[in-house]
Amino acid sequence: MNPSVEASTPVNARDVAHKMKFDYSRGVKDATTKNLESVCALCGKLEQPHLDAGVLIKETADIVAKLFAIERVAIGVRDPVDKLYMYWVVVGLDDETAEGYQALTYTRDQLLNPGTYPSYEISARTRLFLAEEHPYAQGEEFTYRRPGLIGMKRRTLTDSLEADYLDFLFFDQNGDILGFIETSGTRLRKLPDTTTIKWIELVAGILGAALRK
Repeated sequence: MNPSVEASTPVNARDVAHKMKFDYSRGVKDATTKNLESVCALCGKLEQPHLDAGVLIKETADIVAKLFAIERVAIGVRDPVDKLYMYWVVVGLDDETAEGYQALTYTRDQLLNPGTYPSYEISARTRLFLAEEHPYAQGEEFTYRRPGLIGMKRRTLTDSLEADYLDFLFFDQNGDILGFIETSGTRLRKLPDTTTIKWIELVAGILGAALRK
């Protein structure tokens, strides 16, 4: 067949829809597509008439750990009654350590105390805590996966040390901190790159919107 004739042959509308549906559901899925699917599923929770906050927070922690190869993910939320921040879920630690972690509580002033928790503002939503500056209160060393490694030297600007962590904040309707997603450690022993940070910021924003609801 003449190529010019073949190229001008009309295609069936059903075939167009079939191809798009096939590509959507079974096409090649790169890392970005997989991330989008998980985040879209999280957004779907906002449309549910009855939102289970505990289930949502656990699913969010699992998504962050799985998608971005994070070793430990903890999510803290402000209690609506006593206004204390406490950890609702911890992923990546043994049960005993996680229970001790979840027993910790913080006032807003304690949470933002630069003397106890020195940090660097990466963006309006993200803060970086580096091991060299001991960003933990006395007695909190147990919250790390390998506390015996605290104190090691950083060899490159992208190395991740045992006591490094990031807090990704989400806010209430007044712009005050409602809670945070805390991440520590990666499988590659590197600090999260910019793309990963922006993805987790997006997840934090979705979680904040859901909890405000």
